[in-house]
Amino acid sequence: MEILTAAQMYAADKETIAKIMPENDLVENAGFAAACQIAKRYGKQPILIACGAGNNGADGFVAARVLSNRGYSVKVAFAGSKDKMSPACRFAAERFDGIVLPLSPDCLHRFEGVVVDALFGIGLSRPIEGEIAAFITALNASNLPVVSLDIPSGVFADTGAASPATIKADLTVTFCRPKPAHFLYPAKEYVGDLTVCPIGIADETVANQQPRFIVNPPFELPAPTPYDHKYSRGAVLVAGGQMTGAARLTAQAARRFGAGLVKVVCSPENALPYTVGDAGLVVSTEPLEAAVRDKKISSIAFGMGFGLNERTKAALETVAKSGKPFVADADALAYVKDVAPLTNAVLTPHEGEFARLFPDLKGDKLSRALIAAETLGCVVALKGADTVIAAPDGRAAIDANTSFYLATAGSGDVLSGIIAALLAKRLPPFEAACAGVALHSAAGIDAGENLIAEDLI
Repeated sequence: MEILTAAQMYAADKETIAKIMPENDLVENAGFAAACQIAKRYGKQPILIACGAGNNGADGFVAARVLSNRGYSVKVAFAGSKDKMSPACRFAAERFDGIVLPLSPDCLHRFEGVVVDALFGIGLSRPIEGEIAAFITALNASNLPVVSLDIPSGVFADTGAASPATIKADLTVTFCRPKPAHFLYPAKEYVGDLTVCPIGIADETVANQQPRFIVNPPFELPAPTPYDHKYSRGAVLVAGGQMTGAARLTAQAARRFGAGLVKVVCSPENALPYTVGDAGLVVSTEPLEAAVRDKKISSIAFGMGFGLNERTKAALETVAKSGKPFVADADALAYVKDVAPLTNAVLTPHEGEFARLFPDLKGDKLSRALIAAETLGCVVALKGADTVIAAPDGRAAIDANTSFYLATAGSGDVLSGIIAALLAKRLPPFEAACAGVALHSAAGIDAGENLIAEDLI
């Protein structure tokens, strides 16, 4: 599914209003969809809807009218002044004939029911202060169930940042397409369950905004055909370093996730652990320069357990000059700037490695990953609970479904092996990285609690 930025969402709204339906009809669709989701989730409970003066507030007023007409006890707590209402908000407010109170923490006194957040939506441009911040603080302390419309108020839609005063929702009902902050931390902590509702914006209209971001989709490994052999399924070369456990995990993962053959090349003094550990692993002590020239090798995994030294830098240059797609992780990441651009590479840094690579690069995770990919000329998978896969052409995917238990030693080495196996199957680097992250996350979820890296293989 595409992810739209706030600007793209506004542009899609504008195009829909110009070509398909009036603004008030579009708002009506959003408010009706929100009312349906509230009713479906919570049944017939009292409803308090906190409305701002913009179009998010308009959605809230429509939801209030729809629910009230269905027999719900509904009150609106309005923040702002009527003379500053957007035209759509004014129109929706005039059609709601129920109780409208000024928004304050007092609205929550002795209230038992569901609170709906229709204060700011994706239009927030500065931290929330004053009476609205006081209301949010009281709401978060109340333990009342909360539904946010479009995005929790206090969250910045494009970056995933959150104001000190941010509503913590149990359910977020967004419209047309999700936004980056629905999946990026810290904002994701405030989203709760996410539901995406259609409101009449055509897929063609979404496509016209040229979205560059997607929710990372699930991936299934293709089944071999009767005509496949080990080399047609992809042969992976793993450069084995002095810390042999890391490269062994990478090699095992590449074998398990579909590579037809995996070969480890290492120095003679490091060969024994690879030789005795896995019977199906091909082990060679030939020079790396010779190994990468093997025409049967389809992809390379490099950097795991190599150490920070000139040998690692020289080896990275050898791998990069081979012309074969490769995944670089761990110690190799310290030297990628010296070898860039790396047009056929996938880099997989965690936040600590990324910070050492780009110490002066600040900002949100999505923007940083995109800048790094453009700078280095290759795909960057910036790992974490909200892994971002960024391509140098501006595309990006955000992984939305993962296991926090993947934060364990060796997990990244397994990811490198999975991506290397997919590169060996001739998936382009961006697609291989996206698929690898999806498979890695799925394996983590399947492995359950307290997993170790070996459980993923």
